Amino acid sequence: MKFELNEYHRNVSDKELIADVQVTAKELGKKTLTAKEYSQYGTYHSSTLTKRFGSWKTVLELSKLETRGHNFKYIASDEDIITDLKHVASILNAKTVTSKEYDKYGMYNSCTVMKRYGTWNNVLKLAGMKVALNRNFTDEEMFEEIERIWILLGRQPTTTDIKSGISTFSLQSYARRFGGWRGALQAFIDYINEDFTQNSEDTNSVYLNNSQSTNDSDDKSQVIKHKTRRDINLRLRFMVMQRDNFKCCACGASPAKDSSVELHIDHIIPWSKGGETVIENLQTLCSKCNLGKSDMI
Repeated sequence: MKFELNEYHRNVSDKELIADVQVTAKELGKKTLTAKEYSQYGTYHSSTLTKRFGSWKTVLELSKLETRGHNFKYIASDEDIITDLKHVASILNAKTVTSKEYDKYGMYNSCTVMKRYGTWNNVLKLAGMKVALNRNFTDEEMFEEIERIWILLGRQPTTTDIKSGISTFSLQSYARRFGGWRGALQAFIDYINEDFTQNSEDTNSVYLNNSQSTNDSDDKSQVIKHKTRRDINLRLRFMVMQRDNFKCCACGASPAKDSSVELHIDHIIPWSKGGETVIENLQTLCSKCNLGKSDMI
């Protein structure tokens, strides 16, 4: 389950990049591709190609695919967004709101809002709120933000993603702490993979032993004695989602396709039935499927 950073693609030829765009379009049965579609289904990321060829339109032209304008759909009026942002601030009794807090209490999605205004700070300025200043954030808080973005995109985030305003922290903040965005990603991966091999062996043993004791026991009234905690930490949560390709195991929904999708980690054998918090007994479910499973149980 240990994973590594994606490799650089600097040595890939122009011909190989264009060929991959053509193959992706053919596999999807489309005469054209959006940059988002290519990032999701292609071998590389669209930013790799736009940096190489200047624009996505040029990429389409070189790939002999149809070009078309990209219509930006506004989610609401500026007034609606600002009013909702202020409403969230009043709920929190705060002078400012982070993008993470807005996602939890707001009516719209912070990523969609930031696409319109460029950065979250621009949104705050428009609302007349206090702009978030640099704080002494812990490494773990920054890792949690990298995890959130990774899950939202369904892939490894790039500097282009961070510059777009999708992150609560700026690219400069990551650079100051870790020496650059690549350094931040490496630190995040090292954190996730920390002692993972040993932990996997330990949790596998717990899972097998608990399953054996459950199968051997015919006393349904026996008190369940868990060997793991019910809570799922950041490391385990990310590893489960990464294994499940950041998609719901039941319906296939993912935040990369629909930003309103919220992914949860579910115990396959319920905790109340003796299931342990080990990777073999965990799966990724969207909030709707997770609620549906709870209703059935």
